Amino acid sequence: MTIEEYKRQSIKRVNKQAAVSGAFTHCFDTHAQSERKRASERKRRFRALVRSNITEIDVLAQYFMISANTIKKIAYSAGYHISNGQVVESVMR
Repeated sequence: MTIEEYKRQSIKRVNKQAAVSGAFTHCFDTHAQSERKRASERKRRFRALVRSNITEIDVLAQYFMISANTIKKIAYSAGYHISNGQVVESVMR
């Protein structure tokens, strides 16, 4: 057995033991929780900007420093629609 094979086996063994003991569970839960918090914070800031009449997709994307497609996803998940590059309040609201 080479040194590289031994290292690979020991890493696999340690990871398996950690997974069985639940060591990874908390880190994944924490990551998911932080992602949900970040998404809700983005939606909150997005709604505040739209209420203050900043509705251009490009301007919002620059404000958040993300792509226009990601802003569109945030808009749809926040319950808004997009028309001609502008965020439009949904009729359903």
